[in-house]
Amino acid sequence: MRKPGHASGAAVSALPERILTAAAELVARHGPQKTTVAEIARAAGVGKGTAYLYWPSKEELLLALLAHELVAWIGSVRAEVVRDPEQLRLSRLAVLLLRSWRHELVELIVSNVYLRRILTAHRDSRETLDRSMPLELCLRVLPLLRRDGLMRDDVDAHEQAYVFNAVMTGFVIGKVAERTDSTVTDPDAALSRTVRVLLEPAAAPDRSQCERLLPEVLEVVDRAVAELEELMYGAAASAGGVN
Repeated sequence: MRKPGHASGAAVSALPERILTAAAELVARHGPQKTTVAEIARAAGVGKGTAYLYWPSKEELLLALLAHELVAWIGSVRAEVVRDPEQLRLSRLAVLLLRSWRHELVELIVSNVYLRRILTAHRDSRETLDRSMPLELCLRVLPLLRRDGLMRDDVDAHEQAYVFNAVMTGFVIGKVAERTDSTVTDPDAALSRTVRVLLEPAAAPDRSQCERLLPEVLEVVDRAVAELEELMYGAAASAGGVN
């Protein structure tokens, strides 16, 4: 199975990767509207024309940057699940998502008016990004967990998805807001208990169940990464930037 972070059928050129890395640093420092393609190119050590060769507009470069950051985020979660398949137990998967939450990216997408206008104008790209958010991917994995006995089966599946989404959203908002009472409660432990009581079966699934399910879960994740990489490197590939 293809490892995330590499374009389908080819190795991504280091050059567009370098440009996106430079863009991430500058956007984090100055915001997307004030960051120019010329500044990004200079920081990456290339000419402005080279950046435009890969992404014909600043808007497309910024969309590629969002995809790039999501791939990094998903990759960190994927690596942990591969290292320990028991992370697929929903109470542990929820904590893994909370710990790895790249809230700077979420805040950028949600709060930046300039970026929201770009996403509105590029509907297909926005839908790809929405489908690939880690929480959305987790919701797509829930039916697999339920089928293989990693979730309760005495509750409506749609209700379970709603409850999981609501619980995760609440904990994520608490983390992003960095609530002052977080020192009183251990968010990880509280989230794990909540998910375990509400959604997991009475008998905890064993490691072998998780190992059997892992390939299907990775297939869901890797399809999402492939879509993001099309958004990241599609123009670069057609321009000859992917070898």
